[in-house]
Amino acid sequence: PAQCRGQIEGGVAQGVGSALYEEVMIGDDGRVINPVFRTYRVPQSADVPDTEVLFASTNDDLGPFGAKSMSESPYNPVSAAIGNAISRAIGVRVFEQPFSRDRVWRALQAGDAGSR
Repeated sequence: PAQCRGQIEGGVAQGVGSALYEEVMIGDDGRVINPVFRTYRVPQSADVPDTEVLFASTNDDLGPFGAKSMSESPYNPVSAAIGNAISRAIGVRVFEQPFSRDRVWRALQAGDAGSR
Protein backbone atom coordinates (compact mmCIF):
# COMPACT_ATOMS: atom_id res chain seq x y z
CA PRO A 1 0.00 0.00 0.00
CA ALA A 2 2.80 2.50 0.74
CA GLN A 3 4.25 2.18 -2.77
CA CYS A 4 0.81 2.50 -4.34
CA ARG A 5 0.05 5.53 -2.16
CA GLY A 6 3.30 7.13 -3.35
CA GLN A 7 2.37 6.48 -6.99
CA ILE A 8 -1.03 8.10 -6.47
CA GLU A 9 0.46 11.13 -4.75
CA GLY A 10 3.03 11.42 -7.56
CA GLY A 11 0.28 11.27 -10.18
CA VAL A 12 -1.59 14.05 -8.40
CA ALA A 13 1.60 16.15 -8.32
CA GLN A 14 2.04 15.58 -12.07
CA GLY A 15 -1.54 16.68 -12.66
CA VAL A 16 -1.00 19.87 -10.64
CA GLY A 17 2.12 20.60 -12.68
CA SER A 18 0.33 20.06 -15.96
CA ALA A 19 -2.65 22.17 -14.92
CA LEU A 20 -0.80 25.12 -13.40
CA TYR A 21 2.88 25.28 -14.36
CA GLU A 22 4.34 23.13 -17.08
CA GLU A 23 4.33 24.24 -20.69
CA VAL A 24 6.54 23.19 -23.56
CA MET A 25 6.28 25.88 -26.19
CA ILE A 26 6.58 24.70 -29.79
CA GLY A 27 7.43 27.05 -32.67
CA ASP A 28 5.88 27.02 -36.13
CA ASP A 29 8.77 24.87 -37.34
CA GLY A 30 8.07 22.22 -34.68
CA ARG A 31 11.06 23.08 -32.50
CA VAL A 32 10.89 23.60 -28.76
CA ILE A 33 11.21 27.33 -28.11
CA ASN A 34 11.38 27.36 -24.32
CA PRO A 35 14.52 29.41 -23.71
CA VAL A 36 16.08 26.97 -21.20
CA PHE A 37 14.77 24.08 -19.18
CA ARG A 38 16.63 25.39 -16.14
CA THR A 39 13.69 27.78 -15.62
CA TYR A 40 10.99 25.25 -16.55
CA ARG A 41 8.56 25.31 -13.64
CA VAL A 42 7.42 22.04 -12.04
CA PRO A 43 5.54 21.80 -8.75
CA GLN A 44 7.49 21.46 -5.55
CA SER A 45 6.22 19.81 -2.38
CA ALA A 46 4.72 23.07 -1.12
CA ASP A 47 2.75 23.47 -4.38
CA VAL A 48 0.92 20.15 -4.05
CA PRO A 49 -1.97 19.87 -1.57
CA ASP A 50 -2.22 16.99 0.85
CA THR A 51 -3.77 14.06 -0.97
CA GLU A 52 -6.18 11.77 0.82
CA VAL A 53 -5.76 8.29 -0.65
CA LEU A 54 -8.48 5.71 -0.10
CA PHE A 55 -8.20 2.13 -1.30
CA ALA A 56 -11.02 -0.15 -2.39
CA SER A 57 -10.64 -3.90 -2.02
CA THR A 58 -10.84 -5.31 -5.53
CA ASN A 59 -9.39 -8.18 -7.50
CA ASP A 60 -8.20 -8.24 -11.10
CA ASP A 61 -7.26 -11.56 -12.64
CA LEU A 62 -5.50 -9.86 -15.58
CA GLY A 63 -2.47 -8.63 -13.63
CA PRO A 64 0.08 -10.83 -11.89
CA PHE A 65 -1.24 -11.74 -8.43
CA GLY A 66 -4.15 -9.34 -9.00
CA ALA A 67 -1.85 -6.31 -9.48
CA LYS A 68 -3.02 -3.21 -11.31
CA SER A 69 -1.27 -0.19 -12.75
CA MET A 70 -1.71 2.84 -10.54
CA SER A 71 0.87 5.46 -11.41
CA GLU A 72 -0.95 7.31 -14.23
CA SER A 73 -4.59 6.91 -13.13
CA PRO A 74 -4.67 9.83 -10.66
CA TYR A 75 -3.12 12.19 -13.22
CA ASN A 76 -6.20 12.46 -15.44
CA PRO A 77 -8.82 14.04 -13.14
CA VAL A 78 -6.54 16.66 -11.54
CA SER A 79 -6.43 19.26 -14.32
CA ALA A 80 -10.16 18.87 -14.94
CA ALA A 81 -10.88 19.47 -11.26
CA ILE A 82 -8.61 22.53 -11.18
CA GLY A 83 -10.17 23.86 -14.39
CA ASN A 84 -13.65 23.42 -12.93
CA ALA A 85 -12.61 25.17 -9.71
CA ILE A 86 -11.25 28.13 -11.69
CA SER A 87 -14.40 28.28 -13.78
CA ARG A 88 -16.64 28.27 -10.71
CA ALA A 89 -14.50 30.93 -9.03
CA ILE A 90 -14.43 33.39 -11.94
CA GLY A 91 -17.55 32.42 -13.90
CA VAL A 92 -15.62 31.87 -17.14
CA ARG A 93 -14.09 28.68 -18.52
CA VAL A 94 -10.37 28.67 -19.40
CA PHE A 95 -9.67 26.12 -22.15
CA GLU A 96 -5.89 26.14 -22.47
CA GLN A 97 -3.41 24.67 -20.02
CA PRO A 98 -1.53 25.55 -18.00
CA PHE A 99 -4.12 27.72 -16.31
CA SER A 100 -1.64 30.56 -15.88
CA ARG A 101 -2.58 33.91 -14.39
CA ASP A 102 -2.25 35.45 -17.88
CA ARG A 103 -4.70 32.98 -19.39
CA VAL A 104 -7.14 33.41 -16.51
CA TRP A 105 -6.89 37.20 -16.88
CA ARG A 106 -7.53 36.99 -20.65
CA ALA A 107 -10.55 34.75 -20.03
CA LEU A 108 -11.90 37.30 -17.55
CA GLN A 109 -11.39 40.12 -20.07
CA ALA A 110 -13.21 38.13 -22.75
CA GLY A 111 -16.09 37.47 -20.35
CA ASP A 112 -18.80 35.25 -21.77
CA ALA A 113 -17.01 35.06 -25.11
CA GLY A 114 -14.47 32.73 -23.48
CA SER A 115 -17.02 30.42 -21.87
CA ARG A 116 -19.12 27.65 -23.33
